[in-house]
Amino acid sequence: MDQQNNCDEVQQKEKLLKAEILDKGYDSEAFISYMEQQKENGGQDIDMWTYQELSLAIAQFQQINQPQQDQQMQNVGFGKSSDVDEKNLQNVEQNEQNLNSTSQSLMKEQSQSQLQNELIKEISDVKSNFSKIHLCKTQDKKDLFLQSGINVQITKYQRIPGGIFTSSYYSYTVQTDPIGWIVQRRYSDFLWLRELFCKIYPGINIPPLPKKTVLKNEKELYLQKRMKFLEKFLKSIFNCELLRHDKWFYAFLSSKEEKDLKQIQKLSTQVQKVTKLEQIISIDGKIQLEINDNLNTYNLEATQLVNSVDICYKKLRKDSKQLLLDFDQLSNTIFNMGSTCAELYQLSNKFNQSISQGKISQLDILYISMNNMLVQWGNNLTSQIQIVQEELCHFFKFHHHSVLVLKEFMKQKEHAQQEYEKFKSRLEYKKNKLFTSQDYSRWEISAVELKAFQDSNLTQNKEFSFQIMLPQETIIQEDLKNIFAYFNNQSYLEVTKLFENTVSEFSQHFTKFCSLQKEQIAEQKLIWDQSIVNLTNLQHPKQLIKKST
Repeated sequence: MDQQNNCDEVQQKEKLLKAEILDKGYDSEAFISYMEQQKENGGQDIDMWTYQELSLAIAQFQQINQPQQDQQMQNVGFGKSSDVDEKNLQNVEQNEQNLNSTSQSLMKEQSQSQLQNELIKEISDVKSNFSKIHLCKTQDKKDLFLQSGINVQITKYQRIPGGIFTSSYYSYTVQTDPIGWIVQRRYSDFLWLRELFCKIYPGINIPPLPKKTVLKNEKELYLQKRMKFLEKFLKSIFNCELLRHDKWFYAFLSSKEEKDLKQIQKLSTQVQKVTKLEQIISIDGKIQLEINDNLNTYNLEATQLVNSVDICYKKLRKDSKQLLLDFDQLSNTIFNMGSTCAELYQLSNKFNQSISQGKISQLDILYISMNNMLVQWGNNLTSQIQIVQEELCHFFKFHHHSVLVLKEFMKQKEHAQQEYEKFKSRLEYKKNKLFTSQDYSRWEISAVELKAFQDSNLTQNKEFSFQIMLPQETIIQEDLKNIFAYFNNQSYLEVTKLFENTVSEFSQHFTKFCSLQKEQIAEQKLIWDQSIVNLTNLQHPKQLIKKST
């Protein structure tokens, strides 16, 4: 609409010039010279004048100038009017051609200037912001996994004895409900799945696995912890829609026979690492490429946040282990106090048994009550050790590993950015030399395109020239830019997803933790209530006191 209005206004101004200058016989060259003097930067461009300004300028010009026809008529008699008219007509036609030629030249220059400005603006926009949807492969969704309420868990572990040529190992029972899949998997199977995912899904932060140990640890506590870690790995994969529908994950959960899984693992060796954006798999067959200042700031701040969170998780893990030791030491101290009370009971009982009068039976009951109170308190604290082990130590270990994996994942973005900026810097240096030398033969563009750009004077514009020269290397730069833009956006998405999941998982987990503590406090309250009753009864010797054993 704006372009149409501008076009109409230009036509109106051209008609005004023809009617007031050409048709009335004014000198077109004198008029152009006059108009150039009216504006500081020159007024020869018709678009520099509004219609009202142009009308006023024409009126002022007409006041100080006379039409060429009037001057010529004053110089000759009416007898030669026919010759004068013919000559005037030729002059008018010539002046009209001159003005039209000038107007067309100005319009052409304006059009070229506008085109150049648009190209420069487009280049500037690309430099500051870059957003693009890129097509890729689409994930084939499994109908079985579209239903809700599916739960993947590891129910137990068992030791598989070795043979002459094989060593013993531990197998984990992976159960998928309500589908009913029950399969046996060893640690190497989990490791195979994760390494395969890292090859296929470079833009996804794959959940961590517990470290592979050189020496076997067959302690129950270690195996329980390892089993919980592996279960969290599977649950995290299942919670990711893209990974949940992966065919290799489907085989991992459903292939019951070990030989079938081995055959599948053998086939997976042919899978190549994804190196091109077109090879990436997404839910809808599209990936977002994004570079902008806000995203750059986010990723920079996110890197600092993740590094700081890593340090805090280390502290939480260390303090959780210390809490285990503290509870263990505290419970042992309380048990020792209970044992001492038991010794006091033995001494009191021996004394009462050795005398016939003056027995203090309440003393026996006192020491037994104190022993019971302390032993039950110690038992309550011992149960806290298991809670801390499972709900704090194991929990923080997994999430600390998740942050460590995220840090490694974010390095992909940093590496892609470095590769892009390094190549871009070298190419810009090369292009700058070519632009300075104006050696068009080395620009690697066709002669037809070069001539068109030269005619438009665009080859003198540095930013535009950088866009058209060395097209093959420019394509490589664009590919590197796209890869960086992909990881730049994925880094943002994965960091956001991890911390959003942190809110969900931590709140759910510590709700359970608080409930366990509430139960422990309720049990401890019963212990204190019973102890209060027993000790209160001792303050009233005449009442019947039941001896507690």
